[in-house]
Amino acid sequence: MSILATIKDHSGRIYRGIQSLLLISIGAALLGAVEMSENLSSGSAFVVSILATSLALLALMYMRSSVVHSLKSAAVAEAEKHHFLTRDAMTGAMTRRYFLEALGNSLGTMRDRRDAALLLIDLDHFKQLNDTFGHQFGDRTLAHLVKTAERIFAGGMVGRLGGDEFGVIIPHSDLIAINKDVRQLLDAMRAGKSHEGRTIPLSISVGVALAPTHASNTTELMLVADLALYESKAAGRGRVTVFDEEMLSDKRYRRLVERELRAAVYLGELELHYQPIVNPDGSTYGFEGLIRWRHPVRGLISPAEFIPIAERSTLIDMLGEWVFKRACADIGYFPGRSISINVSGEQLKRDEIVTMCDRVLKETGRSATQFVIEITETVATAATPEILRRLEALRGLGFHIALDDFGTGHCGFNYLKTLPIDCIKIDRSYIRSLAHDQVAQIFVSALAQIARIQDVTIVAEGVETQEEFALARAAGCNRFQGYFFDRPAPRDKVSPLRTANTDQLALSA
Repeated sequence: MSILATIKDHSGRIYRGIQSLLLISIGAALLGAVEMSENLSSGSAFVVSILATSLALLALMYMRSSVVHSLKSAAVAEAEKHHFLTRDAMTGAMTRRYFLEALGNSLGTMRDRRDAALLLIDLDHFKQLNDTFGHQFGDRTLAHLVKTAERIFAGGMVGRLGGDEFGVIIPHSDLIAINKDVRQLLDAMRAGKSHEGRTIPLSISVGVALAPTHASNTTELMLVADLALYESKAAGRGRVTVFDEEMLSDKRYRRLVERELRAAVYLGELELHYQPIVNPDGSTYGFEGLIRWRHPVRGLISPAEFIPIAERSTLIDMLGEWVFKRACADIGYFPGRSISINVSGEQLKRDEIVTMCDRVLKETGRSATQFVIEITETVATAATPEILRRLEALRGLGFHIALDDFGTGHCGFNYLKTLPIDCIKIDRSYIRSLAHDQVAQIFVSALAQIARIQDVTIVAEGVETQEEFALARAAGCNRFQGYFFDRPAPRDKVSPLRTANTDQLALSA
């Protein structure tokens, strides 16, 4: 209720009463004047007039007091309403609506542009904090972030834009000073928040955009700051990124590919090609399913071009489900054989990978033992306890787990003791070097011995010649894959299943 409405509601009846009393007083006074002119007694008329006037004056005094009280009550109500609309109840930060209004005011007008900076801040792994330590700790963490930001950016304005996303408006564009303050904020959050007698370290990702250098209106400045924030997350989180023009062109290309790729899932433009994995005797053990995108204009697109883009959004989950459903549909064409599918590290960051696989198996009536899930060495070295738990859950369903591209990164032999894996695929660079590189020979032989002790299968990738096949087999590899046996092909064009080839074995001996 507005102030005027409050006054009207509280004072309307009093005002009408005063009008009545004043009319009575005026009438009595007129009556007294008439009686005096007729030499009649006018005492009663004057008494009525005095009483009516006195009551009117008292009513006016009461009305004044009532109006003052109403004004104060209305002002308090308006202040409470304004605070409710402008401040987030949990954190004390500005609400999104008023923050955006304040941002627009900070940027000035078309004729009078002002220097300003926008920081977008995201609390990293907020869901895990809530799940691990409870929502009360999560709420206190958000309030702690706001309080710390308000202290460090004393001249700025802090607003809550979403669940765990905040913005800071800085009334200048001095990048050196801004970077210094942001570093201080990063360090303050890393120092952590106390919880039940221990300190929980925190992490934030920050994106920075300057006005009018990067954008001159609210919408565009929010967009470019969000791009910078996205880059901070993609680069590993816990860092600050300042917007760069290249991000805008990259974003447009990514959006284009994402949109077309999402449509490709529904339009049937995706294909799963199969490359055989063979035993030492040359017989087919199984196949690796490799996704391909047959674009109506650009032709066959390599997954190296579109998978990294899909991994930047939940689109990778959609692709992963499509691949597994396709493999489940095709496994019947390869009786007695297994199919290996690649799973992205981004998929393993969410529990949906386990529930999706379990659901698709039930829908299709397939057994998890018919499939091998391949993860890259990079995923393995960065595996968190949550990712390891999901891998164990997938093994619990019956899947075999293969470690792909072993030897390309920093995954040492010690990892093989702790990772829940059944198979190791040696990177093709080692297989190609077996003939002339003694280090490669020692590496493959040592890995084969460790695998034999731990009952893990070794697959040699990238076998392209008879010599490479013979050397990899002599080094102790159990299975083999590469162009020497066959190239990836659609299901209907895959070569017939191989049986033991005695001629090939003779040549390889």
